[in-house]
Amino acid sequence: MLTPAQAETLIEQHLTCLPIESLPLTQTAGAILRENIYAERDHPPFDRVAMDGIALCTSAAVHNAGRLRVAGVQAAGDPPQTLADPDTCIEIMTGAMLPRGCDAVVPVEQVQRNGAIAEIGRKQVLPWQNVHRRGSDCPQGALLLAAGTRLSAPEVAIAAGAGMARLRVSAQPMIVVISTGNELIEPGEVIEPHQVRRSNAYGITAALRQHGFARVADDHVRDDEAQITERLGFHLRTHDVLILSGGVSMGKLDLVPKVLEKLGVSLVFHHIAQRPGKP
Repeated sequence: MLTPAQAETLIEQHLTCLPIESLPLTQTAGAILRENIYAERDHPPFDRVAMDGIALCTSAAVHNAGRLRVAGVQAAGDPPQTLADPDTCIEIMTGAMLPRGCDAVVPVEQVQRNGAIAEIGRKQVLPWQNVHRRGSDCPQGALLLAAGTRLSAPEVAIAAGAGMARLRVSAQPMIVVISTGNELIEPGEVIEPHQVRRSNAYGITAALRQHGFARVADDHVRDDEAQITERLGFHLRTHDVLILSGGVSMGKLDLVPKVLEKLGVSLVFHHIAQRPGKP
């Protein structure tokens, strides 16, 4: 009998590549990316302010005893202002573009405000402190995500940051979970002492959806060869993956292997050296 690892290798050898589809970014979580994603711009795209505070010119701050007149206010998303007078500063917000003529930011916690005057005292202010320099994360055109990547929340955010409204991904397989057995009764239905609840299919379907598969159907077929043949034939024509629960043992009504062979399904392996039941 095969080991579980050998069985997994055989499964991988028989997988076929699904077609590519273009999906809105909001629908791609869990999908496999089928294109490379490159940086739309430098990251960050400008010298970006990393702290709320005041933006200033460090060389000028050394000569005026750390007293600067606040010449303006610039928020994130505003066009950059220009520091016309080096003895002034600009009140600045986190995420804003560094004003022209400035090369550092002093955090608001280190600034004493007295009306229009901002005092930083004799603290040393180094060039580019609290500034996230343009292109320091990656330059324009850098590879951000490679084809073949499974898209989770961080990857979706990266694609959004690269300006991608849609992504080319592997199409999701159409999966159907099929359970067989006359003894199976749906949850919520009246059950007799000799019957059992149909539960395996619900667990398998939940596991598939938990792993990102959205196109999952299920079916229940009685132990009748004609019905099994009709339903499996239909599902083989309309779905990419069939997962069957039941009907594969040695009993007289374990009809699934016989029907699959009749429908032209090739057997790759049957038993695995795994408990319980060599599934």
